Amino acid sequence: MAAAVDEKARAVLEAAMEAVGGRKRLQRVTDMVITATHALYTDTIRYRSPNRISRESRFPWGVVHIGYDGTSSWHTDKDGKLVLEEGKKIPAVQWLFHKVEVLLLVPLETEAKTIEYLGGKNVYYFEDGETVRKVADVLRVTFPDGWVFRLYFARDTRLLVKSEFRHTSHQSRYVERFFTRYKKVRSILFPRRVYEYNHQSGRFTRVKIDYEVNVGLKRRTFKMPSAKEVS
Repeated sequence: MAAAVDEKARAVLEAAMEAVGGRKRLQRVTDMVITATHALYTDTIRYRSPNRISRESRFPWGVVHIGYDGTSSWHTDKDGKLVLEEGKKIPAVQWLFHKVEVLLLVPLETEAKTIEYLGGKNVYYFEDGETVRKVADVLRVTFPDGWVFRLYFARDTRLLVKSEFRHTSHQSRYVERFFTRYKKVRSILFPRRVYEYNHQSGRFTRVKIDYEVNVGLKRRTFKMPSAKEVS
């Protein structure tokens, strides 16, 4: 079902897709591995398509897996136990956990419930180690599963400079992400450096992101494992 999108929001979204490389190029992205290095852990994201995506997070205390196989979501808990989420179809939390905001731009139109234009706002932003202020157009994206995103697109570049997300039922789940540097990968501009602020922990961290393309990911790679396979 298509999202309810007001005309100003649609114009901002189209400009944002064009700024990073265009709608057609975004739709053609496949077989990409994204490594996000945090201070205390590392995420490895395998992206074949919006319907085939997985993430492996390596913490000092263990490894957590999460995946979406085109039909259902699943993840492992801190003890390695498989937790199934049968019947969930690309919820916003799927994108939140994988943190691929640029690849989110196209599926927004079909997976969101509403996309609203909130107007222009001043955003405090990081550039060359300093805090600067930019004027950004803001979209509020509401998903059926309760997640609400705010996406901030700089008026001068049309690039995403900030995102924030929270859950209507769990207000403590509130994270802000600032995009300070982009690099071209497969003719698309992807975030290279991200600063992340977690309101629950009060922690501000820098995230370095690397991309590997044409890695030949197979559909079977994203098949939901059995409990025996992860035990």
